[in-house]
Amino acid sequence: MRILLFLISFNLFSQDTECPGYVFDKQLERQKFTGECAEGNLRVWGTANYDNGTSFQGFFNSDGLISKGIYTFESGEYFYGEFNTPGEILGAQYSRVGRLVFSDGSYTEAYFDDNFQAVGFGIITYNNGYQQGMFSNGSLLNGVGVKRNDEYGSSVYSTWVNDKANGIVFVEYDDGRSFQSQFINDKSVSEGPSSIQGAARNQLEQIKKFLNLNYAELREKISSIDKAMDDFSKRVNETDAQIEATTKRSKFASKRSLFIKSTQELLAILGYKVGKTDGISGPLTAAAIKAFKQDQGLAEDLSNENLLVELQKQVRKESNAETDSLASKEPTYASNGTGFFVSDDIVVTNQHVINNCVYLADSQNNILEIVTVDRLNDLAVLRSPIKSEDYIYLDDDPELGELVYVAGFPLSFETLNFTSGAVSALVGNEKNITQFQFTAPIQPGNSGGPVLNAWGSLIGVAFASINAAGILESRGVIPQNINYGIKLDVIRDILTEYDIDYDEGRAYWFKPSQEDVAQLAKDTTILINCFK
Repeated sequence: MRILLFLISFNLFSQDTECPGYVFDKQLERQKFTGECAEGNLRVWGTANYDNGTSFQGFFNSDGLISKGIYTFESGEYFYGEFNTPGEILGAQYSRVGRLVFSDGSYTEAYFDDNFQAVGFGIITYNNGYQQGMFSNGSLLNGVGVKRNDEYGSSVYSTWVNDKANGIVFVEYDDGRSFQSQFINDKSVSEGPSSIQGAARNQLEQIKKFLNLNYAELREKISSIDKAMDDFSKRVNETDAQIEATTKRSKFASKRSLFIKSTQELLAILGYKVGKTDGISGPLTAAAIKAFKQDQGLAEDLSNENLLVELQKQVRKESNAETDSLASKEPTYASNGTGFFVSDDIVVTNQHVINNCVYLADSQNNILEIVTVDRLNDLAVLRSPIKSEDYIYLDDDPELGELVYVAGFPLSFETLNFTSGAVSALVGNEKNITQFQFTAPIQPGNSGGPVLNAWGSLIGVAFASINAAGILESRGVIPQNINYGIKLDVIRDILTEYDIDYDEGRAYWFKPSQEDVAQLAKDTTILINCFK
């Protein structure tokens, strides 16, 4: 998930107070505006702080109405998207599209009505899964959709009426098991579940295709918002540089708050998502503070000093509890996966490689720090205390038939395994367009390893093989050489979101030999051990 937060820092003494031009804290109707405005006080781009405690930063349309940007509610929750764009999706009318982020870190990506209710199509995430499909009536599944439960490793496909399954229900488990049953209002009316075969299998595939195509269209719209906000950030930086060069004055609004930075650091230790610990109170920080107060039963008007005291007490409490737990049960080796360097200290791997681990270590027992996790796309970014002299460049997404190499540590091997194959399909499991298929052999433990092209540059991350036993049981054949990777665009997005530097292109001036690519993979790929 990509979240962009910006700070406009125009110099107070260099700004005009009238439009057109750049203005600082210009008083407009029920708001103060900082940014660029046109004749008639029409806002072009910038930040509007409203009298009711809400704010918007981004672009405004030709009528001066909010367009693409981030609207932050008084609660700290915020909407990242495009406003005032009426349209129709699957028979439902919408007025905005984007991502609604809640204080607990969950979010909804969808088309929305004027009341921020998901309509038409979208995806709602939770701590242990998500719902995806057709929505109406207060963000309830109404129509074709899927409910995913990570705890049980299950995906339930059906036609839903006010969030209740009606008609044929298809259930698929991560271990390859699957069955179908008949439901009315979330209650089974079948004698028992049966295997998915023939026409039922085709019906399930059509449901998956429908979901993937509509989600791809939604993601395309959100990607256009990402590009607009990249432009917004660029305009802010260019304007700041121009003003500073002209006035030689400091950017007063860029000063960081020591209190906010300390609060962010303590909240992060406790597991709250605050974004960057930069001393700037953005929507994530405000939401995390509110969530902490609610979790601890603290007053909303708690003073800053007492908030820091309560945070310190909670950190100490959890630290003592963790120490007691470790004293009673020392974590032991549980599993392993693979990771690879994309900069001198940043390692990319799969989320499922690090899931529920007490701590992570490389083959030399160096402890790896978790930077961020994208559960939906099965990605994780780690930081290594040992800097790597070499790292992998990011290239382009895979092309059908392209030669690929995969590196990893399968079956708990301590020596690198290097295999070759080809890109066999440009969609992944359940026709997921953020994934692709390749034929290079992999085994358990390869998860999180790099998929490289003939130039030794990254085109994806290996994350799964098809369940051969499950396919044999359901279809009577043994599948061969069907493995899955995560496409490069998803990886690039998560690195960009967290301002993680990486190099793009190719590390070699001339096309390297297979041996050269193998050596590069050996130098940049690491074993990740999970201890529980």
